[in-house]
Amino acid sequence: MLVSAIKVCPQCGDEYDEATGFCSKDGTPLVAQSDANLIGKTVGGRYKVIQQLGEGGMGQVYLAEHVRMKRKSAIKIMRPALVHEPEALQRFTREAENASKISHPNVASIFDFGETDEGLVYLAMEFIEGESLSALLKREIAMHPVVAADIVAQAADALSAAHELGILHRDIKPDNIMVSKRTDGTFVVKLVDFGIARTMERGTQQVTRTGFAVGTPEYMSPEQLSGDVLDPRSDQYSLALVAFITLTGHEAFPNSSSKESLIARLTSRPRRLDEVRDDLDWPNSLQAVFDKALAPDPTDRFASVAEFGVGLANSVEEMTPTQTAEMYRHALGHRMLSVAARTPSDNASIRTPAKPMATQQAKAQKAESRHRRDPVAVRRRGSIFPYLVMAGALTYGVWFYGSKQPSGMARDAADQIAAVVSSAKAMVGSARGISVESATAVPAATPPATAGKRAKRKVSADSTAVTAATESATESAPAASGGDSVVAAPTPPDTMLRR
Repeated sequence: MLVSAIKVCPQCGDEYDEATGFCSKDGTPLVAQSDANLIGKTVGGRYKVIQQLGEGGMGQVYLAEHVRMKRKSAIKIMRPALVHEPEALQRFTREAENASKISHPNVASIFDFGETDEGLVYLAMEFIEGESLSALLKREIAMHPVVAADIVAQAADALSAAHELGILHRDIKPDNIMVSKRTDGTFVVKLVDFGIARTMERGTQQVTRTGFAVGTPEYMSPEQLSGDVLDPRSDQYSLALVAFITLTGHEAFPNSSSKESLIARLTSRPRRLDEVRDDLDWPNSLQAVFDKALAPDPTDRFASVAEFGVGLANSVEEMTPTQTAEMYRHALGHRMLSVAARTPSDNASIRTPAKPMATQQAKAQKAESRHRRDPVAVRRRGSIFPYLVMAGALTYGVWFYGSKQPSGMARDAADQIAAVVSSAKAMVGSARGISVESATAVPAATPPATAGKRAKRKVSADSTAVTAATESATESAPAASGGDSVVAAPTPPDTMLRR
């Protein structure tokens, strides 16, 4: 295996010449950059390498395809020079362990981890057809505030899911935030590189030495720079630095990689939004969000990274809308409704970029959404009519065919259908007769005095009608033999009423 004259820092990925032994940023021992070519070869007997995607301090990243499932994956190959270093190998292993524990749409999934017969340690993960946020910012300088808030909110959701499992990322930076575009024009974020992540549980083995800072200095929190004990608010601070540069195109601290800037970050506040970009009218609430998230004291920051994501999104909404922003908001809202409609049974588990679950406001909105009618479910309920028509046509066909047969199963089915139809007609006719009879009946709720008067009037009217009918019949009836007259008996009032 050939070795080039370039050395690489396993921590930050910076390249140095052969004469340099340690990284000037973090003091990590440099390793030689490998010139081994794996393109066209099969790694681990399952992944055929297609092309190289990139290279970092820990190794190279290749695009590979599973030989049987034909699924594309990103294969990270650890540098052979680091395989025998316990700390480097432990970091590589911990990345696989930590990332595989997190099941979240904004965290890159881990598929496989192992070592080949040749001694290559590899990690197979989800292939993201996009680019890093750092590459996007190099091209765009700064993102539209609505787009930036969406990207940061998705990253906050991913960190919130990791924090709930007791995992700190400790290396939040634009290089570890992958972005790709959906068909509707919105961005999807994938958080990667949990190599230096550690758990917050007591009794777990420390990856780094006590008092030793690990991470990228430009995006470290003050407590991370000083080597103190970390909690989720350290990741919040790093994400706030990413949000600042995504919105403005400038870093929150001038010349943040210098030693003086790193020392000043321990006690000083970052620059204001209007200091670095005065062409936009920044809301006071947005500046207050950054003042809180970038506070030197962790106790002055937001209680969770999810609250920071919500505060940032709500503050950006106060800015003057533009046509581009309205189009992106419309696409973003349509995407959220589509995701919610696809999972109507568990809408509470959906994490939307602008409204994470950790805040009371988001919880109230989700509780309110449970009472709304799902348009997809309504359409599904309304679509039962075609099935009823098909069932009716099939039943009629069975009856028509069976009625023409002299005997057999078809004839029996036709007779049963006819019997069911006759019973249904009888039930409908009976129900209609009951309704007519109840409609002509005298209400029983009439007061006693009024009911008595009505009864007297009815009896009097009925008697008058009977007398008149008798007299008329007597006068007009023809004489019978023997001089007797035939008189028609009057119809009782109750019978007349029923008729």
